[in-house]
Amino acid sequence: MEAGSPLEDALQSIDRGVLVPEFALHENTPSGTRYRRVSRDDRDQRDEWEKHVYSNESLIIEINGLPLDEALPEGTGRGRWTSSSTMPGLIARMIEAFDLSESTRVLEIGTGSGYNPAVLSHLIGSVHLTSIDVSPRLVSRATARLKSLGYAPTTAAFDGHKGYPESAPYDRIIGTTAFPFVPAAWLGQVNDGGIILTNLAGMAGGAMLKLHTGPDGAEGRFLDDWAGFIPARHEAQPEQAEIDDEEEGDTHTSFLGAEVFDDQKSAFLAQLVLGTSRVARILREDGSALLLIEDRDGSRAEVDTESDGEGFTCSQVGPRRLWSDLEDSYRWWVEQGRPSWSSFGVTVTPDEQYVWHGSPTSGRRWRLAPTV
Repeated sequence: MEAGSPLEDALQSIDRGVLVPEFALHENTPSGTRYRRVSRDDRDQRDEWEKHVYSNESLIIEINGLPLDEALPEGTGRGRWTSSSTMPGLIARMIEAFDLSESTRVLEIGTGSGYNPAVLSHLIGSVHLTSIDVSPRLVSRATARLKSLGYAPTTAAFDGHKGYPESAPYDRIIGTTAFPFVPAAWLGQVNDGGIILTNLAGMAGGAMLKLHTGPDGAEGRFLDDWAGFIPARHEAQPEQAEIDDEEEGDTHTSFLGAEVFDDQKSAFLAQLVLGTSRVARILREDGSALLLIEDRDGSRAEVDTESDGEGFTCSQVGPRRLWSDLEDSYRWWVEQGRPSWSSFGVTVTPDEQYVWHGSPTSGRRWRLAPTV
């Protein structure tokens, strides 16, 4: 970011504290994640609030789909955070990759606290910005706080998977939530020559993707700098297929264990293979750990997290052998020198979308399977 640039001016001019009057800090405990609400209005917490809200860090603003005053009425509690105010440094990196001008029409997916909409409004003017979020409460509060700062973009409570056709077409779409595929609705809402910037990610891993749109779809590469966002939510979640408990599966000893998810590069590869699958580490009754992977098509893999000396015991059932597919791609990845996400790209057409390595016309591909 250049000194004295419009972006630097925007970041210095906007008071993040107005948009984030409270947030939650978290700590991991043996019984799960514990949250503690920190508020500007609590005199005893004012110094702590200022320290975090004016630092380059992401701040939790919603838990279990509820604003913090409802999620943590007693000041502390447990749950799963569902929205955060993005760290200013990441906002700057994304906007620098976005090629904005004062007349650029932008759709932002993920209003959140309103901080990113404030920066964008400062740069392009509120009239050119539409910002949506699946959470009506977040949209309502962010809209009021943006207005107090003099910004009035179009805002709406809307499922980001659908884009926002009411204000289309756009020159840019920016997603500040994570999607395991590029929502098909976006293609029809961006002008040719436009840009889509989003976090293509799922429960395994992901990276930031920059697509250039054209008459036949969109194509582009993953950015060099890694970033991650909270998964986007649907208004209604797609149903999980039933797993046939009578179906005979298979068991084998795998050379690959749960550590594949511990490195950002190999986790990115795992995401290409696993797509919309759910990934969880659970404990058996005997205290041993198990990696459980379930896909919406009914495929399931269970992998021991501890080696028996020969490898990791893996059991699989369903229409796909999820872990075997990952083993195959992992072997290829090692043979290629363990390439980073920036050597991969994505092609999106009205009929299909896939990730490719090296070139969109040759080399290995992984299909991205939309669920809506």
